[in-house]
Amino acid sequence: MPIWIIVILDLVIFYFFFGNYVTGMLRSRKMALFASLRDYEKHFRRLLIRDEDILPPRQVTALREAIAELQEVRRGKDSAAAEKCRKKYQQGAVANLPPPPSCRWIRDNLEILVVALGLAFGVRSLYIQPFKIPTGSMQPTLFGIHFQPAEAPYTGNKVQRFFSFLNYSRRHLDIVAQSPGSVDFYGIRPVPSWPFFPKSEVQVGNQSFQVPGAPLDIQKALYEQYGQFRQSLNFRTGDIVLRGALESGDHLFVNRLSLCFKEPRRGDVMVFVTDGLYNPGGQPFGGRYYIKRLVGLPNDELLIRDHKLYVKAPGESEFRLLDEQDDPGFARIHSFQGGYHGYAHAPGAKYLRSNNDSFKVPQGQYFMLGDNSENSLDSRYWGTVPRENLVGTALLVWWPFSRRWGSVDRVEPLPYSTPPNMPAIKHSPQAD
Repeated sequence: MPIWIIVILDLVIFYFFFGNYVTGMLRSRKMALFASLRDYEKHFRRLLIRDEDILPPRQVTALREAIAELQEVRRGKDSAAAEKCRKKYQQGAVANLPPPPSCRWIRDNLEILVVALGLAFGVRSLYIQPFKIPTGSMQPTLFGIHFQPAEAPYTGNKVQRFFSFLNYSRRHLDIVAQSPGSVDFYGIRPVPSWPFFPKSEVQVGNQSFQVPGAPLDIQKALYEQYGQFRQSLNFRTGDIVLRGALESGDHLFVNRLSLCFKEPRRGDVMVFVTDGLYNPGGQPFGGRYYIKRLVGLPNDELLIRDHKLYVKAPGESEFRLLDEQDDPGFARIHSFQGGYHGYAHAPGAKYLRSNNDSFKVPQGQYFMLGDNSENSLDSRYWGTVPRENLVGTALLVWWPFSRRWGSVDRVEPLPYSTPPNMPAIKHSPQAD
């Protein structure tokens, strides 16, 4: 994303949280004086609109007179008259005005809170729902929490670190072994920290490090760096254990309303719930909500052949390659560029295990695959998803401000080759 857009977004966020405070400090004494009169006028107008039908006539008349007086003084632009008027209302020296209610601060804010929560839950239930990408199963279309390595330690100050997190969700860390020793992979433990900003303690030999991120995040980072889960990792003095930044998963909005007006289409990036789905061996799912690409509609027959996905739709006699005519996302996955490795035959999967192992999607069901097919727990393992489990289509990424910010599934892959890491299996065990 261009830096000027990021600067504008930062200014908008800053104004949202601190705009009233900053503009109040920048006002001159005269501007602040007339602003206070305007606040009194707005307060009396709200009272009149809200309670006119239950207030006694004398209080209604007093409110209207006060509003008229404040209007007249503000239009007169006389500072002395404005100061006198402000003191009068500040000291409550006006007869017949409604007395302030007891616990006024609590009552006013509780009313705002109830309305805000009602709107928020209504919008979430009926239209858009916030969602955080938890894993890397959809990379590089969407990213979960992941570790981004760096060649040199981050040297930014506290302000730069703050904006690095605000804009790009980066939490920088640098762990260098001070003496020979090992890292106990399962001994990483949480330490007291601020809510939503977890920290962990990592022991390297006899030296401990406090780093940002939950223990599971640090374990994932070690796995991404060293390729496999181990009980311990051994290091010599001066070895870099982890150097780089933890980046939070993409935060996006899901369009729940889309499924009310149209049926799901092949290629949609879809959020669904795992209710009623079962992993092989009875293993639990990582969460109730999953996000995958819908690749198979009811009665489609699917086949992965040499890392590419083929479909035989109802009425078709031959398998055909899923491409940009079905959805541009398929062309990106089959490009083998920018982190896309195509589709894999997964060891331990139940379906699509080889070049000749096809699967027909039952009526009323949908087949889901992760774009990071080599590292995705999807329909190849636990089967199809019923229509009632679908929540909605991924709409837009609202944070962080990466190249993926904006509409979901629109970014072309970076121009570098990423061939498959796993071999295509020519024949399934049943065929041998």
